[in-house]
Amino acid sequence: MASIRLFAFLLIHIVSVLVVRSFSQSTIPNKKVIVTGAAGRTGKLVFSSLFRSEKFDVVGLVRTEQSAKKLIKDVKCGLEHIWVCDVTTIDPQCSEKNIGLPKGLSGAEAMIICTSAVPKISKRSLIKAFLKVPVNLLTPGKKVFNFRDLQFRYAEGQYPEKVDYEGQVNQIELAKRLGISHVILLR
Repeated sequence: MASIRLFAFLLIHIVSVLVVRSFSQSTIPNKKVIVTGAAGRTGKLVFSSLFRSEKFDVVGLVRTEQSAKKLIKDVKCGLEHIWVCDVTTIDPQCSEKNIGLPKGLSGAEAMIICTSAVPKISKRSLIKAFLKVPVNLLTPGKKVFNFRDLQFRYAEGQYPEKVDYEGQVNQIELAKRLGISHVILLR
């Protein structure tokens, strides 16, 4: 668990350095950056790092209002820094006519894509795995807890092909339409 946190910290630090370096040649302060998936684990770290920096005006995209409220509470940012939308349903074609896009996204110079489909553990498989523990303790040569017994599933409409493929294509198309010059995809 500590190695995962260290990896996440290093990843966020590297992304922050890359974004700062890419804008360091310009003398205009407050570059606007869009962070998609801002309520997720990695997205929240990226969003909060950029929000604390005085060099960036950051806008976070989150999927639900509940995620927006939690992000506002955790990062202590204002509502003007959050846009609630589902990246799988963004219509990049609307940006040509400025239909359906908040004015808060215009003028952005970078987009950091932190969205990803996240599986949830099946509670039934977890209970079954824990019920096997006493038997496994008594069986010589058997692992006490077999992690391979655990099963995972995706929430309806949040499958990898929908979020990781279609959603990221939509985000990249949106970045093109908005004239964003830097797109960073974190996986």
